[in-house]
Amino acid sequence: MNSRTVVTLVALIATAGCDQQTAPIEKGADFVLTNGKVFTVDEARPWAEAVVVKGNDIVYVGDNAGSHTFVGESTAEVDLEGRLLLPGFVESHIHLALGGATTSGVVLSTTDSLEEVLRKVKEYADSHPEKETIFGASYLAGLFDARGPDKALLDEIIPDRPVYLMDHTLHAVWVNSKALEAAGITMDTPNPPGGEFVRDENGEATGAIKGGPAHAGVAVAIGAITAESMAASLPAVIEGLSEFGFTSAIDMGAPIATDQAYEAMYNMSRAGDLPLRLSVTFYVNTPDLAQTAVETFDEYAKKYRTDTLWFDTLKVSGDSVIENQKAAMLEPYLSTGDKGALYFDREALGRMAIGAAELGYHFTVHTIGDAAARTALETAGDLREAGYNTLYSTTHSQLVHPDDRRMYVDYDVTAQTTGNWAVHQPAYEEHLSQEVLLERQFPFRWWFDNGVNVAMGADWPATPGGFDGGVNPFNNIYTAMHRAAPPGKEVLLGSAPGLVLEPRDQVMTLAEAVEAYTMGGARMLGIEDQVGSIEVGKKADLILLDQNLFEIDPAEIPKTKVLATMFDGKVVHDLVYELGDSELVELGDYDLEIEGLCGPTTNERDSN
Repeated sequence: MNSRTVVTLVALIATAGCDQQTAPIEKGADFVLTNGKVFTVDEARPWAEAVVVKGNDIVYVGDNAGSHTFVGESTAEVDLEGRLLLPGFVESHIHLALGGATTSGVVLSTTDSLEEVLRKVKEYADSHPEKETIFGASYLAGLFDARGPDKALLDEIIPDRPVYLMDHTLHAVWVNSKALEAAGITMDTPNPPGGEFVRDENGEATGAIKGGPAHAGVAVAIGAITAESMAASLPAVIEGLSEFGFTSAIDMGAPIATDQAYEAMYNMSRAGDLPLRLSVTFYVNTPDLAQTAVETFDEYAKKYRTDTLWFDTLKVSGDSVIENQKAAMLEPYLSTGDKGALYFDREALGRMAIGAAELGYHFTVHTIGDAAARTALETAGDLREAGYNTLYSTTHSQLVHPDDRRMYVDYDVTAQTTGNWAVHQPAYEEHLSQEVLLERQFPFRWWFDNGVNVAMGADWPATPGGFDGGVNPFNNIYTAMHRAAPPGKEVLLGSAPGLVLEPRDQVMTLAEAVEAYTMGGARMLGIEDQVGSIEVGKKADLILLDQNLFEIDPAEIPKTKVLATMFDGKVVHDLVYELGDSELVELGDYDLEIEGLCGPTTNERDSN
């Protein structure tokens, strides 16, 4: 993996249309796609004109002339009319069930002011008197200073029911007095490892809760997120992924209603209603879960498996996030004077990694702070030294000390990351030193130059921009190329016009960003022999775009639409050829009931 050569645009142009791949078939193909500009993400033959599909396999990649022999009586011949055809995208970090649940209450936005957040919450509560708990998600973490929000603001508008609001990172929560009371949080309640109940000078909880180990228990106690809301929302979320061109994904865990979330995904797959190849992780973020993590994960892996769904990755949180000052840092935060906190030290992390590897499973670690990254990378070294070659990745991979980058190469670690996070966020300047800001954020260029596998994913719903803006792969591709938000979407992604993230030379090329969304994700999941590129013998996961990313002004990339998505040889999204579903879901409205979660359909997704 580390010796692979990234495809360059020069090589792409030089070899366009020169080669073809063919697999013999007995009868006519199901689909013959011609007259396209096919970017294969295959180093051996980067460009082609035509692709032929039989069943769920690609049986031909090459020029138009060679595709004609595959036409039979029942073959669907599709003229791509010069449009760009890509391999299906691989979403390498998403929380499907949890993300769906966040649309079942008050859907807040990173563009909302504090006044707008309070208005939406009150309107929702007034129109839903039957709800015992008011739940909402995705307000901008930067609305508040390092201490976080105050329960008094919520008490004033909703004094009689628990209120539980998650910020856009999902690592910090704002609750009212009723929620604290219902969860039994008092002046004597200790902070769990990695979490904090923020307190005032008198020791009383303020209503700000930092870190999953602290706020997850409150959510369970007050019934903030229900299994029913998760299950009901999954079909809409997954349909939305098809519309964005995703044909494979890794679900990074549901820390609440875990069993019900897994059951819902499993049932969709068994019923043939899951148009994704879905790898599901078991998510560990507390010492209690860590005690039996490997055994519990093994039980899930044996229980839940179909042709399109499987468990093979143990996912562990190494730390929290910068926004709540709980990401584990090598140097103190300017705003708090402490260094955040590791959820697990190297020894504890190593026990879980080796336990998973002994059973043949992969391992991934959430790392935001540079101390968390160092710990996870050193643990990878311990795993390799012990003789295990299991797939290993760091997710987010936000801050990495320059001295630690080489461990990605030496220990064969995938860097999973998010383009939309690689934008200048002014709020960070009050928390992080100039040294950290100038040298340690998202070293994209270094990873690619040194042969590290890079996989892109949105981490929805823990990302700015909501589903339409945050999951949108074309927003993520643009930001990965520019380390700046697309014009007009700066506020949506938590940044501001004219700002570029340092170090500004750590950018991806367009070809690399596409690779990170295709082969990079496939390698991370260990399915690169099946998907990630357009090659004979691979699965027919294909997407057709309305504009050629390689020929347009990069500023136009975020406006790109997916015209059609083929998963496993079936057209699951189609705006052009009348071969599949053409109605688009909407996941951006607030005040949605569990029934009819998607709201009205539309023929044109919001440009965010």
